[in-house]
Amino acid sequence: MSGHHHDHDHSHGHLNAALVLTALFAVLELIGGLLSGSLALLADAGHMVSDVVALGIASVAAQIASIPAHKGMTYGYGRAKIIAAQINGLALCFLAGWIVWEAFGRIVSPPQVDGSIMSAIAFIGLMVNLVVLRWLHGGNDLNTKAAYWHVLGDTLGSVAALIGGAVILFTGWMLIDPLLSFLVSALLAWGGWRLIRQTTFELMEAVPNGVNRDEIIESVREIDGICDMHHVHIWRLPSGELAMSAHVECEAMNNWNTILKLLNGCVAGFGITHATFQPEEGPCHTEGDNCH
Repeated sequence: MSGHHHDHDHSHGHLNAALVLTALFAVLELIGGLLSGSLALLADAGHMVSDVVALGIASVAAQIASIPAHKGMTYGYGRAKIIAAQINGLALCFLAGWIVWEAFGRIVSPPQVDGSIMSAIAFIGLMVNLVVLRWLHGGNDLNTKAAYWHVLGDTLGSVAALIGGAVILFTGWMLIDPLLSFLVSALLAWGGWRLIRQTTFELMEAVPNGVNRDEIIESVREIDGICDMHHVHIWRLPSGELAMSAHVECEAMNNWNTILKLLNGCVAGFGITHATFQPEEGPCHTEGDNCH
């Protein structure tokens, strides 16, 4: 538990540091975008503001998730991080739509863009984003991954703005600015959709990715003393652990203690650390979800 608590504090500290650094640069990039007239920079600044919101949501959710479980919330508040990740996924999609809308307007009427200011601000932004990415890299929960995706999209936005500034500076081709914005918006939309999909599955307690339910059942059936297994449910707990519940048909109930040890060892090999099994002697005649 102390190791888990240390990891939580470490992750939360990185989220807070990333929040402060990103907020400071968002202001700088917004000013740079207004001075240069660059949509790529303004889009990137808008994304940086969304990063600040995303990191703030992630930080608050991490704090809420650390509240201990009690009799009214037996699993604790860990789902707060999943909800925060879903909000951030939706925010990425909305941001992508806004950038596309603005980019179309600039294709119709391309403004004059100062390539030198655009390139300088974009370079600083790239450095800031790389530092924040390094802080957030390796986070295992969806909450931190959502924040990571926001910053990754912003890093790509900085790269696009840097390329756009260089092209404008050396060729004067203003259309590069909105065209690169389309690319950034597509990447943001893709990341947002992935987060929405993942968090929805987790909130619906779907079988987690990488877990083969049929393979687990087949392995359990090979244990001596077990006839079959049914009513099998596998999901991910708010803590990130895999959980499982099932009805187990045994040849003889007096061997249950031995069978239970073998069962727990078997499912642990699949990464399941929180298992609850209901033993039943002989085949179970089912009617709906009830065993008789």
